[in-house]
Amino acid sequence: MANQQYEYRVEPVSISPTELQDERRKINEILNEYASEGWELIDSIRIDSSSLLFVFYRPTDS
Repeated sequence: MANQQYEYRVEPVSISPTELQDERRKINEILNEYASEGWELIDSIRIDSSSLLFVFYRPTDS
């Protein structure tokens, strides 16, 4: 049996504390868009107080 291959994608997101409500909608849109394309969120990495990286992956067809 062949090993499953995956592709990965990283999405940077900046969050402004003064506009947190709007930013939360932006994050929901990003997560839902990627999920609809078959991506699975595997990690979120906090860079600093206003920057995040979302790490997604999905199986490849090969």
